[in-house]
Amino acid sequence: MTMVLESPRAAVAEIADFVARLAPEDIAPARAAELFEAFAELTRLGSAAQVLLAPLVAESDTWRRAGHGSAASWMARATGTPTGDAVATLETAERLESLPRTEAALRRGALSVPQLHAITSAATTDPAAEVELLDVAGTCGLEGLRGFCRQVKAVAGSAAAEMERYESVRRARFLHHRSGPDGAVRGEFSLAPDAGARFLASLEARAGELVAAARRGGRRDSVSACAADALVDLVTRGAGPATTPEGAHPLGATATSDDSGTTIVHLHVDATALRRGHVERGEVCEIPGVGPVPVATARALIPGSFFELLVADGFDVVSVCHAGWGVPEHVRDALVGRDPRCVVPECHVAWDLEIVQVDTPEADGEPMALARLARVCAYHDALKTYEGYTLTGGPVRWEWNPPSELDTG
Repeated sequence: MTMVLESPRAAVAEIADFVARLAPEDIAPARAAELFEAFAELTRLGSAAQVLLAPLVAESDTWRRAGHGSAASWMARATGTPTGDAVATLETAERLESLPRTEAALRRGALSVPQLHAITSAATTDPAAEVELLDVAGTCGLEGLRGFCRQVKAVAGSAAAEMERYESVRRARFLHHRSGPDGAVRGEFSLAPDAGARFLASLEARAGELVAAARRGGRRDSVSACAADALVDLVTRGAGPATTPEGAHPLGATATSDDSGTTIVHLHVDATALRRGHVERGEVCEIPGVGPVPVATARALIPGSFFELLVADGFDVVSVCHAGWGVPEHVRDALVGRDPRCVVPECHVAWDLEIVQVDTPEADGEPMALARLARVCAYHDALKTYEGYTLTGGPVRWEWNPPSELDTG
């Protein structure tokens, strides 16, 4: 037997009357916490009903008769939220049809809207993860859930699929800016995880310097204001990696400083994933605080100028591959002498060369040894880092392999 709520307006009126008579000054703190939890549950239940009803609203002609161009526009007006949120609600409702356990949790009022969006997006990628996603939502909070969702989405099944997912993010990169009504320049951007980590490491380190300088000068500039100044300073001066003042490590586990004060971005990867070439369930290859990156990208970043690769076997860190400056000076000199031009066959570029790691079947051995490194031009470096090309062989017998020849596991 189906129960029909004949007069939802009566329930709303009763709650509205309660809120109108609510006098916080007369409520004990413990009672206030109890009421807060009750209304939090009510909010979740209300959001659940909106998600469940959204597809029916879209099918109706109510929004057309009200003069709206879409159901999402009408829903946004009804809820007082951005149209983008209404679009997300409709998308979530569609995904929910194939996720019965998530729908049941939603109906119980166990999920907030952000939790629901995160779970349905990840579970659509991997339906087998639905139960685990719901468990994480109940125990780890929203940020913990989002982090786990990123890991679920990062499992692509092969090195090629992993790079394809990453490349879709990189291709969608953008930077938009506009002038506000007060003349201020405003903007937003989207970057691939590795590029974003390099950007944040330099930006926040320079901001830390400016905060310290402001304090010494007796000014109380906010961290946010100093970050804006740091952005202008780094871009207009073309500065490289900034040093971080003592005690200022804004990125926490994501970045630290070496003995010279240069910012290093940490990149964590499981040893089994590094050997295989892509991650599987339960494994990670990610920049803490930023997000997952393909194993192929992690390998390519080892000789870079910003990263430190921490290779883990279970909970133990089994090796640390230092970036850029970790290449011994004598090895750099030997590379310049051995590879005066890009080593890719038929490429004769001799300027702006980058040091890259040679792709070998094994992950063992000293990553900064001469035999494991080569110099290529910026164009081929980009193809290797972002397009899945591999460099194998050695001097006189270098082989440049397109993505179709990758071992997809």
